[in-house]
Amino acid sequence: MKSFFKIFTILTPKQMRFAAGLIVLMLVCAFMEAVGIGLLYPLIAVINSPAVVEKVPKLSLLLEKLGIKTHRDLILYFSVLIVIFYIIKNALILFQNKIQIKFSTTNQKDYCKRLYAYYMNKPYLYHVNTNISIIARNITTGASIVFSDILINTLGIITEIITIFIIWILIMIMDWFLAVVIAFILGPVIILILNHFRHIVVREGQIQNKYTAEIGKWVNQGFFSLKETKVMQTEAYFTDQFALSYEKFANSLAKFLFANKIPKTVIEMLCIGGIIVLVAVKIFMNVDPKSLIPTLGVLALAAVRLMPSINKIVGLYNTNKFKMPLFEEIYTDLIAVKKNKDKDERKIYDKAKENLIFNENISVKDLSFHYPSKEELVLNKVAFEIPKGGFVGIVGPSGAGKTTFVDILLGLLPPVERSIYVDGVDIYSNLSGWLNNVSYVPQTIYLIDGTIKENIAFGVPADCVDDEKIKKVIEMAELKDFVDALPDKENTNVGDRGARLSGGQRQRIGIARALYQDPTVLVLDEATSALDNETEKSITETILKLKGSITIIAIAHRLSTLENCDFKIKFDKGVATIETR
Repeated sequence: MKSFFKIFTILTPKQMRFAAGLIVLMLVCAFMEAVGIGLLYPLIAVINSPAVVEKVPKLSLLLEKLGIKTHRDLILYFSVLIVIFYIIKNALILFQNKIQIKFSTTNQKDYCKRLYAYYMNKPYLYHVNTNISIIARNITTGASIVFSDILINTLGIITEIITIFIIWILIMIMDWFLAVVIAFILGPVIILILNHFRHIVVREGQIQNKYTAEIGKWVNQGFFSLKETKVMQTEAYFTDQFALSYEKFANSLAKFLFANKIPKTVIEMLCIGGIIVLVAVKIFMNVDPKSLIPTLGVLALAAVRLMPSINKIVGLYNTNKFKMPLFEEIYTDLIAVKKNKDKDERKIYDKAKENLIFNENISVKDLSFHYPSKEELVLNKVAFEIPKGGFVGIVGPSGAGKTTFVDILLGLLPPVERSIYVDGVDIYSNLSGWLNNVSYVPQTIYLIDGTIKENIAFGVPADCVDDEKIKKVIEMAELKDFVDALPDKENTNVGDRGARLSGGQRQRIGIARALYQDPTVLVLDEATSALDNETEKSITETILKLKGSITIIAIAHRLSTLENCDFKIKFDKGVATIETR
């Protein structure tokens, strides 16, 4: 049970105060549940024995003042009071449920949004080492499980425990012997049931948590490689792998659902059997059977209310145990999100207000780098300068350090020694300001399932897109003839990942996207290597037109791409040398 309350540690002080208020409201509702059951005792007693009121002189006097003179009037009066009370009670319970659900869903929306932002702002190396399906699971399934399942279930358990306790107090007032028997029989049985199924539920929860990520992985890998899959006729492989993961997921779920049904049957048999045994014991003790009628009526109603509460506690407990492995896995991330909230809702999306000024050169000084998991240097004291407006080619064999250098230049990998300087200023002292100068064109352009305009103004809200600039960069990227021939012009949808475009058209959209950012530095990472010679030559000519106005740094294997560069920097085994024309 202790692990369940760990859910409250991810809440901020404000949220905890709200949760405390919610628990107080739950306590009031539980008290009214008990009172609602207790009110039936005098009603049954009056119906069963009209003379019972006469035994309480003060009550008889009060009834006379209220104008209640007959037995029939008394029953009607009590019945109306009980109906009014139950209306108020149920309205309050509905209100409590509404507040509880709103509390949960509001936090779910907030944390889901913040988890997305948290992962988006994680260092590049984190994403290199983390499967995207795990991140997707944590954001979507994780936030839902934590707040819609675990938090709601924990609040539900608290509610039912409070309700059971207050009803037990009511039974204690009515019949202390009965209350003691209930506590010493039902209590240990519930604990035994929870302990017996705990290990099964946790094991199946761990299995389901694992295969939820596996399912996401095979969906991503199967459909993201659909073209290659179709050509290589490997659909059956991905289908089988997905089916295998889903089968294990479904089997685990089935075992949990069955295990969750067993306690209900056991508890129901104990409650009904217990009432019958208690009646038999009372009769055996020579108690007048007629005097048991009010007690049995209330006890029956209490049992009707207690059985669902006990079943609900067991069910919610097992469900929480089943879901806890994922919560434990993302707990550190949730705490990080909480701390971010405690820092006055820090705006992580804001760009630097001031750009890093670039007027003279980019200077690489004794730059060294190795990956955290390795000690071998990928870059070893690399040093050179790139003048503003220059066109520099980056060449070298695979694994020589070219892409690593570009990743450092783009702020994706922090250097382990010295750095890159712009006009004498370390770019890592104002990384956001530096990146405001830079645009990047990768080998494979990722296009969203949207229009050409949306893909060029990548990440810019629709109401902030500069249509004149869109037209300008379309012309600069030599897309104008292609776009003008389309019925919807730049508002034409490109399809999922640009499926309706050729490779050259996708690359030109990538260039237009880069130019839309008004860069002073354009980084090209094998931007034309996947294209045919004619298309590659055409796009290279487009890029050359930018020479002088923009500093161009291009990684390329084809020497033709770099024919007109000012000089080349050759990387080999982590060391860089300058090759002049």
